[in-house]
Amino acid sequence: MSTPLACRFDHLHVFCSDVDVTERWFVEGLGATLVERRHARGVRTSELQLGGAQLLIRGAREGEQLAPAGARHFGADHFGLRVLDVDATVAELRRRGVRIEVEPWDFGPTLRIAFIKGPDDVRIELVQTKEPLPDPNPKAGTLGGPQ
Repeated sequence: MSTPLACRFDHLHVFCSDVDVTERWFVEGLGATLVERRHARGVRTSELQLGGAQLLIRGAREGEQLAPAGARHFGADHFGLRVLDVDATVAELRRRGVRIEVEPWDFGPTLRIAFIKGPDDVRIELVQTKEPLPDPNPKAGTLGGPQ
């Protein structure tokens, strides 16, 4: 077995067809916090905080050929957000106009999940476990929990 690397998760970078639409979806739909808007290497980038993680969104750079969203493929498929109550979270996201791709269902005796879909077909899994969810930011509300 290899020695573990000294590392931690840093960020998720989402390439999108419309930065404004995608930023608004994450902020208004999921409650992400806008940290900063900037230009990086000739393209606008928005930095958000979501669930304690840094989320960067940007469009295509000049001359960059990004494939359109569509069929599932090998490689990254989705990212997951742990929530207190999947059913309550789905109800709230539905109220906010977020597209529910897969309704909540029991994946096993200790796991309940659902999937939502954002701009450019970004798939996000909502995960509820019977383990207590630590509050990464006690001053902010948690999706599916008390506000």
